[in-house]
Order: sequence, then C-alpha cells, then structure tokens
Amino acid sequence: MKKLIALLSTLVVLPAFAADEYSAPAAAAAPATAAQPIAQNKSTETVARAQFTSAIQDREPVDKVTKLLNDKTSIYYFSEIKDAPNQKVTHRWEHDGKVVHEMSFDIGGERWRVYSNKTLDPNQTGEWKVTVVDANGGTLGTNTFTYEAASATPTQPSAAQPAAAPVR
Repeated sequence: MKKLIALLSTLVVLPAFAADEYSAPAAAAAPATAAQPIAQNKSTETVARAQFTSAIQDREPVDKVTKLLNDKTSIYYFSEIKDAPNQKVTHRWEHDGKVVHEMSFDIGGERWRVYSNKTLDPNQTGEWKVTVVDANGGTLGTNTFTYEAASATPTQPSAAQPAAAPVR
C-alpha cells in the first residue's frame, strides 16, 4: 500500500512539475512570437492611391488615364505610399510581360507621394502595367492602361481632296 501511495504521489507531482516545466518555455516563447507580428506590421508598406495620369501638378495627378492613344507619347504613374518611412519602393514598368523600365524611390515619411514617367514608342501598343514593389521584391500594388493606335481617319478633308461642290 505504501508503494501504491508513493507511486500515486509521484504521478500527481509529475504532471504539476511537467506543466510548470513546459509552461515556462511556452511563456518565454510567447513574447518572441508576439513581437514578430508587431515588427511585420510596423514595416508593412501600403499603396493608398495609384493611377496613370497625363501630368502631375502640385505633386498630384491631374487626371486618370486608363486608355491612351499612340499620338501621345508621355504618361506618368503616381502612387501615394503609406507606412513606409526610410524604405525603398520601385515602380516597375512592363509592356507585354517584359520589364522595360524601373524607377526606385526612398520613402521619407509616413505618407509619401512619388511618380515616374515613361516616354512611349507609338509602335508599342497594347497593355502596359506598373507594379509598385517593396525592397524585398513584394508587390504592393499594380495598375494597367491600354495604349492604342490613334484613328487614321482625318476629321476634315485634306488639301489633296477638295470638298464636294454643291449640286446645281
């Protein structure tokens, strides 16, 4: 009977001891795990606004371009970055899936507006895309516009073709 009581005492003590032993490392690990998401959230950049535009005035886009005719050869990409002080972001310009231009920016504050521009070749019609990329290569945002051939139909008769004379 004494052996049974000693055995039961040991069994009762072991779980309590084991719980203390295992809860201490778990408690120690909790702050490390809790600190990781805070660090990740602190450095998570976001794109608050982004768009293609025909011009920038007072650090703001003047319009929103989703389609551009190839008689125009210049376009801007504007983005407002938040929560990324002292970080670097890049505007990655792509045409037909190929990177054709990259422009990087050092972000100087909690809210930072940046823009890049591209001179377009009128023969490079089709879909254009700009991806805002963080320093680790992660995508923060993407926008596209279509570059289309301008109509070849003249709006007024040319000098080589006289206007039709009135019928008498």
